[in-house]
Amino acid sequence: MKNKNNLPFSKTQRQLRIGELLRKEISSILIKYDFHDKFLNQSSVIVSQVVVSPDIKWARTYVTSLGGDNINEVMASLNNNVYHIQKLIASYIHLRRMPKIIFIEDKSFSYANKINKKIKSINESK
Repeated sequence: MKNKNNLPFSKTQRQLRIGELLRKEISSILIKYDFHDKFLNQSSVIVSQVVVSPDIKWARTYVTSLGGDNINEVMASLNNNVYHIQKLIASYIHLRRMPKIIFIEDKSFSYANKINKKIKSINESK
C-alpha cells in the first residue's frame, strides 16, 4: 500500500486514527486507575502524542510530567507498569492486533520553552 505522497515518513489514516485513540485511552487510564505506584499516583502525566508503526506492532507514546518534575521516576514507573496499562487498553479498544507500547520522554515542551526564553532575551536586548 502506497501513501498519498509516496514519502516513507507520511502516516496513513489508520495509523493516525489508532494513535489518537490510544492517546485518549492511555490518558484516561492514567487518570482513573490506581497503579500502587508512588510517582504515578502523585504526579500528573501528560500524553502528548502516540506514533504507531506502519505494521501496527509498536506505539511510541510521548509523555511528560506536569511541570517536568520527577520525570525520571515517572518514566521508570510507566515502564514498570507498561504491561498492566496495555492490558487495560486492550479491554477498552478492540483491535485485531494490539500494539506494544513504548513510553518515551517528550522533550518538545522543554525545547519550546528554551526557544521562547531566547526570543524573549533577544527582544529585551533591543
